Amino acid sequence: MEVEEYLLEVVQGNKTGIVAQILLIILKALSKIYGAGIFIRRKFYQWGIKKEEVLATKVISIGNITVGGTGKTPLVKLLALTLLEADYQVVILNRGYKADFSGDIGVVSDAKEILMDAKQAGDEAFMLAKELPQVPVIIGPARRQTGAYAAQRFEPDFIILDDGFQHWQVARDYDLVVIDATNPFDNGELLPRGLLREPVTSLNRAHAFLLTKTDQVEQAELTEIRRRLIEINPAATIITTKHQPTYLRELVSDRQQEVDLTEQRVLAVSGIGNPESFEQTLEDLGAEVVEQIRFRDHHQYSKNEIVEIFSLASEVNVDRIITTEKDAVSIKPKLVTEIGQERIDFEVLGMEMQIIDSQDKFSDLVAKMEVARCK
Repeated sequence: MEVEEYLLEVVQGNKTGIVAQILLIILKALSKIYGAGIFIRRKFYQWGIKKEEVLATKVISIGNITVGGTGKTPLVKLLALTLLEADYQVVILNRGYKADFSGDIGVVSDAKEILMDAKQAGDEAFMLAKELPQVPVIIGPARRQTGAYAAQRFEPDFIILDDGFQHWQVARDYDLVVIDATNPFDNGELLPRGLLREPVTSLNRAHAFLLTKTDQVEQAELTEIRRRLIEINPAATIITTKHQPTYLRELVSDRQQEVDLTEQRVLAVSGIGNPESFEQTLEDLGAEVVEQIRFRDHHQYSKNEIVEIFSLASEVNVDRIITTEKDAVSIKPKLVTEIGQERIDFEVLGMEMQIIDSQDKFSDLVAKMEVARCK
């Protein structure tokens, strides 16, 4: 077990003993330091010591309060498509996490062609460029630089900051915060003692909350999450969503089929922030998840790992190997063809964010974005 995995087990209470207790004390102290840093940094912006860049276009931030897979990327896609359908021009700014690109501004897509591969751009940025060919996708560590570049080169009506809630270099007109209903606030502790990126009280900055994976929790839990959010920020809109499976496709091609996993024996493979949710989705679709392989979030798959995946699939006698679209961009199709030799189907489950009972609220939210300006 690697150090990061061990520490996560300690934080989640799955490791006990003297060593675990000492580590928790150390992590708690580090959380205090981290929290102080967050507080000071925010105050610098509030006091004007640091300045937010106001771009000549509307800026919508989509972010979260916890580390891990809350479902930001599906919301980025949903919002971009909604704005495109209303004849607006959109650009997406992404950090390019774990991208090989090391410059200040990287153009993953210019809305005409994709200019980087998944390794260069990072899996999330590449996936957005692939699924939204009409939308420029820009990566870079400084949102002030990438935002100014995007506004000048593409002159969009909207810029979407992917994972922007904790990044204050650019002023935003709307802050949308994604809350994972299966783990909304983790253990209530800041990094590294918990998974919170900011204190929960920071949610008072949000204009709207989008609760994801609400179909995977009981109604009582959902009610409690709503109560907590209203207590923190009574003015924010609350919209409930779920991740709706839309298709299965062969990993080595774009050929899609309807999702039918009834009584199928499945090996689930993922390198995402919340693998349990993905595996639960497969089971909800009627599959028997015989075994699962979990990698770290944003994992890049090697040839040896593909060999191990097919070996385990054969060993436990599954009908299909299924992964996510995010993982698929980091798996070379030729390796799957070479190693799998069509013995077992290696497939990708497509997912879309679906508004459950708040479509009117979402439409109203978009309408407000169309006219609002932060400054």
